[in-house]
Amino acid sequence: MQFRLSLRPTAQQTLVPFNYAYRLSAFIYAVLAEADGQYATFLHSQGYEYSSTRRFKLFTFSDLIIPNARIDTKAGGLWVTTPHIEWVVSFYVDKAAQHFIVGLFQDQRCVIATPKHKAEFIIERVEAVPVEIASNTVQLRTLSPVVIAEKDGRGMDQYLHPADIQFGPLLIDNLLAKWNSIPRMVSAGDPSAHDFATSAVTYRLLPDREPKSRLVAIKEDSRAETKVRGYYGFTFELSGPKELLELAVLAGVGRYNAEGFGAVGVTK
Repeated sequence: MQFRLSLRPTAQQTLVPFNYAYRLSAFIYAVLAEADGQYATFLHSQGYEYSSTRRFKLFTFSDLIIPNARIDTKAGGLWVTTPHIEWVVSFYVDKAAQHFIVGLFQDQRCVIATPKHKAEFIIERVEAVPVEIASNTVQLRTLSPVVIAEKDGRGMDQYLHPADIQFGPLLIDNLLAKWNSIPRMVSAGDPSAHDFATSAVTYRLLPDREPKSRLVAIKEDSRAETKVRGYYGFTFELSGPKELLELAVLAGVGRYNAEGFGAVGVTK
């Protein structure tokens, strides 16, 4: 399910640090741990295994939606200038878990803290947003940067622009790996039990918006800090089985979904 959260800052002046996504990821794990420690530990430490080197958490979240944010490069963040901001969180879970997840986030205190910043919000409203895939083709807009990369001759990641010829095939490969990581009962005539070929899905970048790029630090100011480049502000089209299209929306596309990358929404 996909959820839209309304957050109210607790202070009159609130500065959100630029690299806030990792803190939001930690907040989600903490909320899950309060309700189901075993499930939270499974997601954080293990996840859904496709191979010994590829595991997925099958949740993602958007950038914070901060209307009229004032950028302050000297202070290292965004000043919130409105009474509320919004945030979209997506989980690839059974629809029966909808009310459970709404209850988890309602009235929670979300703190985004770094050595230099502290932004605090109260989650005042949680709305479940139905994800209805009505056809085998869907148009998606990015809600957070999408990270797609391929290794160069030195084994280093080269981050690809959405118009790159390899962007679509690598996005599809990642989506199919997610699908094949999910344990499922195999039953005759059940399409959700099927494996899909790469040719089952196609990607097309739509020309209405020019993608923008952002370099983001994960685990900033720690020994494990790493920087990745993602692209956002664009729309694209995916065609394929509805089960895979739903997975793309709810689990995210590309890499680092549980760190706040690859969140997408269905265009109206």
